[in-house]
Amino acid sequence: MSLENKSYQDFQKWKSYANWLLPSEPLLVVEGLNPLCGDEVKLYCKPNVEGKVQIVAVGGESCSICSAALGFLFKHQNKFQQGELSSYLQERKKILEGEETSLLDDLEERSFFETVRTHPSRHRCALLPWQTLLKILEVNK
Repeated sequence: MSLENKSYQDFQKWKSYANWLLPSEPLLVVEGLNPLCGDEVKLYCKPNVEGKVQIVAVGGESCSICSAALGFLFKHQNKFQQGELSSYLQERKKILEGEETSLLDDLEERSFFETVRTHPSRHRCALLPWQTLLKILEVNK
């Protein structure tokens, strides 16, 4: 099996970590767009509860890399504190830039970002969900 096929299968598995079913209840929707490739990300969120962000579902049309990143974002959402949203993005940028970080302790996610690191043109795809997460601060004010 080639590396590309193995990576694609992994990306599909990681994508499945998220809930992609559109919620029936009215929720805050935060959208992100990568104008270079057309990736679109939607985060369906509940209002702020005790300083935490609760993402009920994700949506949008995006490549396998962006979709896998959305899967990880959804998987780890129970850790998100509103005051630390920018640090989640910065830690992932560090990995893509080849720097060490001790804050990213999920080995699967680390493997994902290390795979994407070898494709600099796809860094924006992997970071779009995390950049969209930051928009929650703007919308939730």
